[in-house]
Amino acid sequence: MVYCSKCGGQNADGARFCNHCAAPLGVAPQVAPQGAQQQAPAQQTAQPQQELPPQLQPGQKATLLDYISHYKGLQLHWVKRFVALVFDFLFIMLPVYVILVFLIFSLGGWWSIGLGGVVLFLYSAFFESAYGVTIGKAILGLRVFSTKGKLDLSDTLVRNITKVIPPLLILEFVVSLVVETTDAHQRYLDKLAKTTVVEKT
Repeated sequence: MVYCSKCGGQNADGARFCNHCAAPLGVAPQVAPQGAQQQAPAQQTAQPQQELPPQLQPGQKATLLDYISHYKGLQLHWVKRFVALVFDFLFIMLPVYVILVFLIFSLGGWWSIGLGGVVLFLYSAFFESAYGVTIGKAILGLRVFSTKGKLDLSDTLVRNITKVIPPLLILEFVVSLVVETTDAHQRYLDKLAKTTVVEKT
C-alpha cells in the first residue's frame, strides 16, 4: 500500500494520485502516518490489491478521463472547479449581465451581450495572476499555480482565453478529457500555460 503524504490515506501500489484527496503520489517521500505501519500488514492481507488499468501503471501517460474514472478524489476536485466557476458567474457575471441587459434596452443592439464573456475572461486572468484565485476558487479551497515557477499574467490570460466564449470553454474541457496527460489537475490550456490547479493547504 502507498500512503499519501498530504492526508495519510491508503492507496494501491502504483497509484499516481491519492484516491482520497487527489494529491499526486510520489512527489514527496511516502511515509505512513504514525501508527499506520503496524496496521498495514493486517490491512494488506484483509484487502485485495486494487488492479490498475494498463494506462495508469507507473510511467505511463493517461487521459484525464482515465484518471477521473479511477480516482474518486479527482472526481471531487473537478466538481469543485465546476462549482467555483458557477460561483464566479453568480458573483461577477450575473451583475454584469444585468447591466448589459439594461444597456441593450437603453442603447439598442445585442452587440453588448458579448461583453459578458470578455469580463469573465479578464476578471479570471487578473484575479488569478494577482492572488492565485478567483472568488469561486477561494470559496472552494482551490488555487492556481505555475509549474514553471512564478505565475504571470501571460499564463493566466492563456489559461482563461476560452471563457470569452463559454461554448469554447465546454469544448476545451471535452478536449482535455481525451488528451493524454501526466497531471490530472490540468485542462488543455493549463498545459499550454504551464499552470495547474490544486487544493489549498
